[in-house]
Amino acid sequence: MKITLHISDADYRDLISSGRRLQGTIGLTNTTEATFNRHHSCGGRPLAADYRFRKLKHGRVSVTNERVRMTLCIDRSEADIAPSDAIDEECGVASYFVMCETEGC
Repeated sequence: MKITLHISDADYRDLISSGRRLQGTIGLTNTTEATFNRHHSCGGRPLAADYRFRKLKHGRVSVTNERVRMTLCIDRSEADIAPSDAIDEECGVASYFVMCETEGC
């Protein structure tokens, strides 16, 4: 079976210049044609030089000079804790961390 693969100019340039393989998804548009959608690079963006973080019981809070981010993942079947209580408690901890990092304690 032969198919015609449509790839963006930027992806093609990267493929030719680097000599390394590109990872992505091939989506068939019909029986003889497909499109290539490149995945984001595994490393993602490099960490900012000013990146600071704190681990929380159910997540993490991070601060840079441009952004503040908080993520939580709470298993609803976890014993002895209500998700709403965990969110309330960990938001307080995260808020204090952000205040100390941005305004000084």
